[in-house]
Amino acid sequence: MRRMGFLACSSATLAVLVACATSDGEGASLEPFIDGGSTILDAASPEEGDAAPGPDASVSPRPGCNDHGWCETDLPDPKLTFIDVWPFADRAFAVAESDTLGTKVLEWTEATQAWSYIDDNSQNAYGTGHYAGKMYAPSENELYFTTAPGVVFHGTRVSASAPFTWESTHLPYEGPEYDDRDPGRAWSVELPGVYVTRYATALGVTGTSQGDVFAWYGNRIFRRTSGDGGPPMWVSELVTEDPSSTAGESFYIFNASPASSDEIWFVGGHGPSDTAKGFTGCPTLFRRTPSGYSTVLDFTYSNGNCSTKPDTLQPGVKLEVPGFGVFDIPWQPKGWATAVTPVAPGAALVIIQNDLTWAYVDTASNVARGNQAIGVKPPAAHSAPLLHSVVRVADRLWFSGHGIVFGSEIKLDAWEDSLGIGTAESYAQAGTSYGALVEKTSVSFGGGYLDEPLYQVRGTSAKNLWAVGNRYALHKKTP
Repeated sequence: MRRMGFLACSSATLAVLVACATSDGEGASLEPFIDGGSTILDAASPEEGDAAPGPDASVSPRPGCNDHGWCETDLPDPKLTFIDVWPFADRAFAVAESDTLGTKVLEWTEATQAWSYIDDNSQNAYGTGHYAGKMYAPSENELYFTTAPGVVFHGTRVSASAPFTWESTHLPYEGPEYDDRDPGRAWSVELPGVYVTRYATALGVTGTSQGDVFAWYGNRIFRRTSGDGGPPMWVSELVTEDPSSTAGESFYIFNASPASSDEIWFVGGHGPSDTAKGFTGCPTLFRRTPSGYSTVLDFTYSNGNCSTKPDTLQPGVKLEVPGFGVFDIPWQPKGWATAVTPVAPGAALVIIQNDLTWAYVDTASNVARGNQAIGVKPPAAHSAPLLHSVVRVADRLWFSGHGIVFGSEIKLDAWEDSLGIGTAESYAQAGTSYGALVEKTSVSFGGGYLDEPLYQVRGTSAKNLWAVGNRYALHKKTP
């Protein structure tokens, strides 16, 4: 029997609980699971999209739209890697990277059906622009984007037909500097025999309004603040570190997502770095409210394991075993927290290790539950369809990963029971209660799968979704 829920266990006996626990008794296993014969692999690096395709590679998308309403847009340079996109009703902004052009900022308009560059190239001055971070646009005439090393660019224009005027500021970063690592970008080499290099950028900007803008770089969060009528300044508000940690431990903020003007979520990770294997560690989750920052998830890393720190939530997993009931066991997640989205006041969904395994967190109930997305299959048997982004658009969630985009209901009670996201058939086959139903869609074109990472999905509604990544910016205007 195929069991629906957090772990890929199949025997409807009490031995399930033993088989699904780690040998050292530290909680539920976080090993990749096998679903329908396809093994879920680790996430790919941005550079992998530029590798030469093998004999079984995908068919490249043709210009136009597929049967699911996703349309390929023409890029001004075919080798652009889109890092982020920020949509409005009739236009969208994007930040991208290129080996030849450096960091570029673009605008799409429905009127022209084309992307155009809107930067002044100052972001590629000597010593800057090594890579791009997340972006934020309070309005169609104001835009923020980030580049390494810790530079925030702010653009404004008087109207949609006028050019942008740009200014830049180096964030007042006073964190640790290392000879062997970048405070704004983590990497790791994992999966022996496959040697996939994963990257996570600890750099970005977000906000809740024109006057409430935040940035992060390395292990620090900053807020754009004006005091005594002076010009705005970036002021450090949170530093994630542990004075008792070893000198080799790194701390990062990787992503952020506002829920409202009174609530913003930040995710990251910390742990040791190795010159050969890179960064390993445990996830972190921070919540900002008018009363300040609170640490929701944090762990102590030791010998490859993550142990929950005092005064933070202890994650758990509910296992429903047909015929035996529901069992609650601890779960110690390993890896980085790379994406987050609010799902209700005080509650968020957190992607860990770019995996189809994720955490549902509810601060009101003091609950952190492990969940999975089941029924989301890779576009090819050995591709890496793990998740790069998740956003809430109206009453639904949208995820993007390697060659995949899918939607989901928001079903908080089910996630508190670790029932995750799946199809009606998978829940019925498992004989368990129903979780959130997945909304499948395809980003395949021309009869072949899209063998590229899609780093960000965003939208203003079900009729205006964007999914962007390596060499592609896909637009969906049909529900």
